[in-house]
Amino acid sequence: MKVLHMFVALTCLVTAACGRLESDLCDYKCDCEGCNDRDYDNCLARYDDRYADADRRGCLDRYDDLLACEDHTGICRDYKWDIACKHEKDALDRCID
Repeated sequence: MKVLHMFVALTCLVTAACGRLESDLCDYKCDCEGCNDRDYDNCLARYDDRYADADRRGCLDRYDDLLACEDHTGICRDYKWDIACKHEKDALDRCID
């Protein structure tokens, strides 16, 4: 599974489909929750989709704020990845909608 993660992360970096922080966040989440390859790929795809939406609507600053928050507040509790970023997520959602 780690080989596939490395391949996906490398592909993301080469194609700019997702960034290093997004890959790191998916790694943290999957290390905590025990993701399989499909779960990991879905995690990266969610970030990629959210990035594309933010870029289209001129909301990349709010997207970056959300990523920074997830990176700073993310914690594994009882095999569940938890973040405290409601404010940042809501701001991005409002901008995108």
